[in-house]
Amino acid sequence: MTEEQAEITGGAHLARALRAEGISRVYGIPGTHNLEIFAQLAAEGIDIVSPRHEQGAGYMADGAARVTGEVQVVVTTTGPAVFNALTALLQSFTDSVPVLLVSPGMPLTHPGRGNGLLHEVRNQSQAIDAVLGDSHRVTSPGEVSLAVGQALSRMRTGRTRPAYIEIPLDLIEATGPGWLHPALARPNPAPQPSAIRTAAEALATCQRPLIIVGAGARSAGAEVEELSQVLGAGVILSSNAKGTIDDEFVNSLGAIGVLEALPEVLGAADAVVAIGTELAPSDFWPEPLPLPHTVVRIDLDEVQMLRNARVSHPIPAHAKDATIALTHRLHQTRSTSLTRAAIEWLRGWQDTITDAAKTEGAPWSQLCGALNDYTTSATSPVIVAADSTMCCYYGVQTGWAARRGDRFLYPAGAGTLGYGLPAGIGAKLAVPEARVVAIEGDGGAMFTIVELAAAVQAQVSMSVIIVDNGGYGEIRNEMADRGDTPAGVALLGPDFPALAESMGARGLHIETQEQLTTALQQAEDFAGPTLIHMTEDSRAATDMLGAARPSENSNETRREP
Repeated sequence: MTEEQAEITGGAHLARALRAEGISRVYGIPGTHNLEIFAQLAAEGIDIVSPRHEQGAGYMADGAARVTGEVQVVVTTTGPAVFNALTALLQSFTDSVPVLLVSPGMPLTHPGRGNGLLHEVRNQSQAIDAVLGDSHRVTSPGEVSLAVGQALSRMRTGRTRPAYIEIPLDLIEATGPGWLHPALARPNPAPQPSAIRTAAEALATCQRPLIIVGAGARSAGAEVEELSQVLGAGVILSSNAKGTIDDEFVNSLGAIGVLEALPEVLGAADAVVAIGTELAPSDFWPEPLPLPHTVVRIDLDEVQMLRNARVSHPIPAHAKDATIALTHRLHQTRSTSLTRAAIEWLRGWQDTITDAAKTEGAPWSQLCGALNDYTTSATSPVIVAADSTMCCYYGVQTGWAARRGDRFLYPAGAGTLGYGLPAGIGAKLAVPEARVVAIEGDGGAMFTIVELAAAVQAQVSMSVIIVDNGGYGEIRNEMADRGDTPAGVALLGPDFPALAESMGARGLHIETQEQLTTALQQAEDFAGPTLIHMTEDSRAATDMLGAARPSENSNETRREP
């Protein structure tokens, strides 16, 4: 029997197939049912990153996949471990991130109604399929390699999504013949000349054009800027598209999906070119978006053309190829006088949006100011791993001036809490030369704060900014705006710097923008994470920081910032 047809265990088939596909790192926690998998991963020389919780493993893999564009792998054990990771995989699904989850499942001959086996879940694969829509339960050791090849073929073609492979635990150590099945990916569809021609004809005479860019256009930053200049169009970004173009680009309107001014500018436009974006309510809050009659949509996902917009000119193609073709055609048909008029219209909106962003982001002006100072001095890419928290979507999303090539990793679709820290760890491990800053609120940080220990062990040099408003600030505000008495939102938080120090990280509290800038710069010289704590100047903080503190008669204590 040849090496390719070797009689090896299911765990060995998995490790060999992953290594053959170029997977050099997995994220996960060993358990009773997956020991053979981890033994074989180590034997193949695959690096194992050990989080402190499976949800952290999923977020680390997600962060690494976003910054590399490559499939990342999470390995868990059965039952609760799989479902711990599933929240992170839901986030990857909603944001189109290629993460492969692998775990054992119940044995092939397990009783249909169960018998109380450790970690028992009778329909584990079906439960995950309900979330991801892509699960494969293998039925022989040799089928593991086939499952890997098929999963990666789908994940590397068209719109990327997560996938799941379940190996019945009685097959992990069982031996059987198997072959390597290299993943295949079909070429991206080329833009049809007729679709490009009719779209260009519709755009040639528009006077108030806009371009909306999503994360599906990340590889087309320079091309988007050129299209913008030909049209005289303002460029609006989704949260995860920050860094696709330079925020200082002359026609940029920024990632303004949260601003109340967005419906006004869209309502005034006479044409929109949407590139690689879902136009989803989680990115662009006004619902439905007030789009004009002329909507040119470029997307790899044909079905996506039918969501969130009535599209007049669909172009199913790769963002870069279609943008190049459309720009080339417009060079031939677009008059310079119309472009100048469009730019004049745009400049007025840029002033309006700049003012709106400053007003809505005022409580986080020092955070954004320090981040901008830090980015300006950076000679390598800056990656901001954000949480679903006000300081990120009202503050950093609109107030941080990202350069082309910088990244803003944001949990847009599922809106999970606790994403920033582990996603930042994964991003830093994947791109060691990058400067990584994770930003979280004090409430969301507690979901995954244990991953500081993983960052310490892996010597991940990064900054973790905790912006403290005393609890769940956004929910507190929503309660108050309804006329309710806020309840269940004020939290008695820990001494965050002391907590960081107890795990082997650096911890400090800052008061000013200058102190934050200095702390970010100094964090680069520490072989591990630096946690930076700051308090928020907002109506939520004014209410909750006092409410969360113990009364004078209480024996509890809370660190005063």
